[in-house]
Amino acid sequence: MTDRRHLLSIGVGLGTALLLSDTAAAASAPDLTQLRRRVARGRSAFRAARYADLTERLPALRRDALAVRQLLTGAPGRAASGVLAQVHMLASELGVKNGDSQAAWAHARAAVSAAEVSGKATVLAEATRICATPLRRQGRSEDAVQLLRDTLGQLDAESSQAEPAHVGAAGALALTASYCAALAGRETTALSLVDIAKDAAARLARERRPYTGELSAHQIHLYQVGVHHLLGQDAVAVRIARQIDPRALPAGERRARLGTDTARALLALGDYEQAFTELLAVESAAPEEARRPSLRLLTSEILTHRPNLVGLRDFAVRTGATPA
Repeated sequence: MTDRRHLLSIGVGLGTALLLSDTAAAASAPDLTQLRRRVARGRSAFRAARYADLTERLPALRRDALAVRQLLTGAPGRAASGVLAQVHMLASELGVKNGDSQAAWAHARAAVSAAEVSGKATVLAEATRICATPLRRQGRSEDAVQLLRDTLGQLDAESSQAEPAHVGAAGALALTASYCAALAGRETTALSLVDIAKDAAARLARERRPYTGELSAHQIHLYQVGVHHLLGQDAVAVRIARQIDPRALPAGERRARLGTDTARALLALGDYEQAFTELLAVESAAPEEARRPSLRLLTSEILTHRPNLVGLRDFAVRTGATPA
């Protein structure tokens, strides 16, 4: 079994330093129920790709989550640690969107630290999954696959008695691990992990107990587009993308992900006009996504090869890919 702390080079320094330095805020900390509602609103902002809104919310949310964690002990304290982990997960995901890999990594590690204290397997699974993106951006895709597969094994989601939340968490881990494996060029591993996610989604579809997570056939197809692109199978990626109804995806951020990954596959195939059409779809689904650094690079690539595409220069100026 992987030593998570060794693999992540994790310590409690970030989370603990913030916690101990914020004693003044503890006296006015909100109650845990109120804090959960604020985290839910922050998650909704992220799903809708309202990143500027979330950027404004996060400092106060993190301060209050730390203060609540400091006030509570026992079971309430563990619950507060779970909420704190969710706040750090949001901050890590926002760091990824903003192209700030250092912040994404710091918050991902802090999320794992808080999740371990919470004692909730699904919170720890999600916090560990969040670590994958900054890990692979450090060139450590193999480490990310190892970490995620070990965490997947610890969930025991294959048991017939497994809770739906554990099955869903396992499927999400498998999808993220599949993407990392594809980035590392491990085709067999990547595709086998997609199969694990498919099995999890099929189990949930048969499950009579309630499941409120996002694992679904549509989510799996979305990941397959990116996985096949990374494996150099761009025609397959585009074919799968064309089978997805964007309206079936749960939020603007996910629809933007579909457009982005499809555009990447189309660019690899040399279809610049259709790739630009996908970037327009990204802007329509989530305008702030179209202004992200990675999307501006795709726009610049299309400009290099097809500068005279109708509307392209206006789009490039509008999204910051070129100066006005």
